[in-house]
Amino acid sequence: MATGTVIDLWRWPVLGMYGEQLISTRIDALGVAGDRVHRAEGAGERLARWRAGYPFTPGGAIEAENPPYPTVTSPRERNVYRWGDPRLIVALERDLRCRIRPVRDLETPRGVIVATEPPAGDAGHAGVNVQLDLDPPPGGWSGTELEFEHGVRLRLFNSRADGPGIEARVLTAGRVQLGEGVALG
Repeated sequence: MATGTVIDLWRWPVLGMYGEQLISTRIDALGVAGDRVHRAEGAGERLARWRAGYPFTPGGAIEAENPPYPTVTSPRERNVYRWGDPRLIVALERDLRCRIRPVRDLETPRGVIVATEPPAGDAGHAGVNVQLDLDPPPGGWSGTELEFEHGVRLRLFNSRADGPGIEARVLTAGRVQLGEGVALG
């Protein structure tokens, strides 16, 4: 049985914006707590210059079914807004040069994205939730399971077409943290 370690954890409170690095996080049937819950419909690639996070949640301690509204920081960190603030919509539309519609989706499950190869470029834009130091299994990842030291279990099922990593479904919920051991089953 191959074993490895969790070497990086990320969450993207607003889909398409720069994410936030974590030291631990809750993972359940909805995915990583608070991950990709918000989106700016109509936005293009320039959205990646913005940064979103849940600054008052040490260790990623949020409830997946009711995460707080994220804080959104403009490019060059000039302005900080709370999601839902009408000034944020004005600032985004001005910067992105298009109309947007802010969306908060608490019901759609999001797969946990797992990777063993470091993402090319900046990890804050890569979309990988759990980065592992683990050798891939012979024959590929699809259908294999990961069991984390503190009880979380994931089934890997699909390579992502839009970036690095393998999408995983949560079999057993719990907390994952940096440095935690993981076994490939």
